[in-house]
Amino acid sequence: SLNLTAQSFIPGIFQKKEGQARTNALKKATSNFIKVAGIFGMASAAFVGLVPFFSSYFTSDPLVIAKVNAVVPLLAGIFALHGFVCTGEGLLLGQRDLGYIGRSYFSYFFAVPYFMLRIKKMALAGNASMNLNSLWEIFLGYQFVRVATWAVRLRFLNKKSNEEVPAPVPVTA
Repeated sequence: SLNLTAQSFIPGIFQKKEGQARTNALKKATSNFIKVAGIFGMASAAFVGLVPFFSSYFTSDPLVIAKVNAVVPLLAGIFALHGFVCTGEGLLLGQRDLGYIGRSYFSYFFAVPYFMLRIKKMALAGNASMNLNSLWEIFLGYQFVRVATWAVRLRFLNKKSNEEVPAPVPVTA
């Protein structure tokens, strides 16, 4: 998993003495993990795109097949983002930003069920537009929020790390 790999490599870099070498190493590692996340996301989304070709092997009910195939684009989006979610979380955990991650998941713990239960309430009230796709749209939104949250936090930590690097002392002759 990208998360566990980042948690393994980043602490060794992060524990080095603050300075330009550490900042550059963190930037390079972050960049490499983001590249791998993109590759992982594209591969995962491609595999999800194969679901319509195999859904008839799991059921013969055309209604079920249609519903499963209808969520494939949403699932592809979710899986495309999953590598970035894992990478961002692993990079933050590797830098021991546990308080931020904890606060984030605390808010997600309440927000995601709130939005999903709203969908359920509307469906039970007879709103025909609420369906299986509606729930997967919530989860896709959750993935977008996590990617954005981790990216903003990593950018903030990177900027903070750059500010901690002392400016070179000019040499005068």
